[in-house]
Amino acid sequence: MSKIKNETIVKRPIAPLIFKKIKDKSPFEINKKEVILKFNPDIKGLDKLFKKNEVDEIIAASKSKLSKMFFIGSGGPYKLTDLDKTGEFGGGSGGSGGGADDTAVTESMQCYYNALAYSLGKELNSKNATEKALTSKNISDKVHVYNKSTKLNATELIGIHNKPGKEKKLLTWIEFDDKGQNVYTKTANALRKNQKWSGVPHFHRGSPFMKAIYDSKGLALDFDKKQEVRKAPASGYSDDKWNPGDIWMSTYDPNPISSKPLDYSKGGQSCNLTFEMLKKDVYKEAKAKRLLGVSLKKVETNATVTEYNLPTREQNVNVTLKGFRFGQTGDFFNSTDVYLIFNQKEMQFRSFNSTKSWQGEVKGSFAAGGKIGGGGVNFYCSDILHRPIGTTSGDSMKWSETKWNDNLFSNFHKLYEKYSVHRNNTKKISSKDLLNLKQFKQEANRYTSKNKNAAPAFKFSKYMGLLMIDSIYGKSNSRLNEWASEVLRYAMSNIDISSYFIKIE
Repeated sequence: MSKIKNETIVKRPIAPLIFKKIKDKSPFEINKKEVILKFNPDIKGLDKLFKKNEVDEIIAASKSKLSKMFFIGSGGPYKLTDLDKTGEFGGGSGGSGGGADDTAVTESMQCYYNALAYSLGKELNSKNATEKALTSKNISDKVHVYNKSTKLNATELIGIHNKPGKEKKLLTWIEFDDKGQNVYTKTANALRKNQKWSGVPHFHRGSPFMKAIYDSKGLALDFDKKQEVRKAPASGYSDDKWNPGDIWMSTYDPNPISSKPLDYSKGGQSCNLTFEMLKKDVYKEAKAKRLLGVSLKKVETNATVTEYNLPTREQNVNVTLKGFRFGQTGDFFNSTDVYLIFNQKEMQFRSFNSTKSWQGEVKGSFAAGGKIGGGGVNFYCSDILHRPIGTTSGDSMKWSETKWNDNLFSNFHKLYEKYSVHRNNTKKISSKDLLNLKQFKQEANRYTSKNKNAAPAFKFSKYMGLLMIDSIYGKSNSRLNEWASEVLRYAMSNIDISSYFIKIE
């Protein structure tokens, strides 16, 4: 095991972690043995180097000064550079997990904390959620987490959290607060309290077993296609909209070949599996505490656990469409987005990649970051309002975003004039304040974002927003609230085919 170098202490923000571990009496590893350390104020000359034993003193210290920092402990005293470079301090950060993105890292790390919580049978904190406990074999045997096809282990994941360049983002997940809690322990504690399963379940992230669960959704889709059943836009049949479980917990054998988590396996590839049958199976397995999808959001303070897609669909959202506005302020040329305003929440529509990927995103507590792509929005415009976006074609499956070209300026301007003064515009303006076509072009072509010209993004995104508003309000329609409810439910993974899951946030 390598040791922590003075260069590492200077370059990386590990001083707060060292002080926190000493304060919490959390063990360090020295020569692969756990040692509880505390500051030694009696070493000669130490009071002149480190007067208060505070974090800032170590952060500001030179390499030579750091080499004189001593601690008391069994077999000591010890210097900072005597500490083993464990995963907490950036060790083990290479290897097969080094290329995992942050989402893969946090979801996988959460599985290890979850397994530890169930194994200990009590609340996790900084004293028992140690690296040694998380990396023990009995915990590893219960965790099956992958970055694509590469399996990840706890040592690698802890190392990645402390890898240079990751500190600001990932350390906020794993660092313990003054109450001895971090994001992972808060989530694991809430899950164990809410889901009182016997024994220690297996936890999956991207594993072959988890992929086998989603295979069942594919079989139900195949059956729907044969029956020409249309329950959602094509994108609504994605894994995430069927069940947004980032991780799954299960008591089944993790080998998907020998295990049959859902009843689809009875019929093989030719089974007549419907989404209704599948929803019942997912709910039945969850309530029997055999199989459950868990959606994860970063817990900031106290974790809450919420059930979604219950059989009674009691959380189906029904909203009233109250109107729209241009951007957050109503200033047409101040942003690329438009907002739809419901009686409870709002949804922002904009391009998420300059001149493509136009979509809607829920704003508020319903589903932070819940999204619906342009194809999904158009599906409901076609299916419910019978007014597809930007076209007269009724085939929503062939729809695509309207690519901008300057020949569209005339229609762009007409829609701007119509909906700037429209009664459903919550920030409507007076007709005397409207720009003429020449002025409109000038404003659109000089739109900037982050001090750079972003006219192409503005014209594409704002025009798509106006085309959608025209589909909604262009003609009188008694089904606007139904349309709004379906769009919002889609973004929340709460459509008719969606299956039961819990969310921790």
